[in-house]
Amino acid sequence: MTAAAVALVLLSALLHAVWTFFNKGGSEDRWAFFFAQGIATIVLWAPLSVWRWGVAGHVGPGGWMWVSASVVMHAGYAVYLLKSFDAGDLSVAYPLSRTAPVLVAVWDMLTARADLTAAGFVGAISTGAGALILQFPALRARGGRAVLGENVTRYALITAVFIAAFTVIDKQGVQRMDPLLYLYILTVGEFSLIGFRLGLGAFPRIVNELRTHTRSILFASLLGPFGYLLILWVLGTAPASYVLGLRQTSILFGVLLGRFVLGEGETRYRLAGAGVIAAGSVLIAAAG
Repeated sequence: MTAAAVALVLLSALLHAVWTFFNKGGSEDRWAFFFAQGIATIVLWAPLSVWRWGVAGHVGPGGWMWVSASVVMHAGYAVYLLKSFDAGDLSVAYPLSRTAPVLVAVWDMLTARADLTAAGFVGAISTGAGALILQFPALRARGGRAVLGENVTRYALITAVFIAAFTVIDKQGVQRMDPLLYLYILTVGEFSLIGFRLGLGAFPRIVNELRTHTRSILFASLLGPFGYLLILWVLGTAPASYVLGLRQTSILFGVLLGRFVLGEGETRYRLAGAGVIAAGSVLIAAAG
């Protein structure tokens, strides 16, 4: 990865951690808040997306197939991320959900072996080890079966699977469609599925969120898409496992926000585990 690509991914990592903080701590009604910021994203980014369609509206072969698949994966990611936030602390759910690089590294090794190095693969495996360190107190006290049975652990790990899937898919998609257009179509599709899941009964809750948390929603609707747009740009030229791995430095920001802003406790092992995950991510980037 070039220095510019590394800088873009690190900026994306910081933006994603802050965006996650808003979705975890910005409102007690997280589902309504999440959908409200999706509506705001679609409205605010529409003019730029329409302009971009006029400039670079060509869609390569298979482009619609890849973006459709990504819509499903991103919607699944959103559902299980929010479920993990409902079930436990940000400083547990967020790092566990970001262990996806090990899955993407295995995929890259199987499909693009020449693009990876042994050090990069070790870095990806380190992210999984960091997840075990993060959960060490619970593992020691209650045993592996009990910890794996907890909702926060299960939902966060399912989230990681969705992250791995949509990262692989999005690398293919941005090679066939302009990244901004790809992101906008993806956002419209994702929040259409989320809206269907919430149903019409959630409409008053969503309106209430738009009215009471206007600034937070607007901020999140600008921050989140821009952060992921940076990732889509870099995915056009770098291996998916390197990009996703380096982005996991956001875990440190997430744990620190959970501890010092949300007041979550027991963060010693969480911070240590997050540090190992981030170190493995840096190794991935350095190896690339």
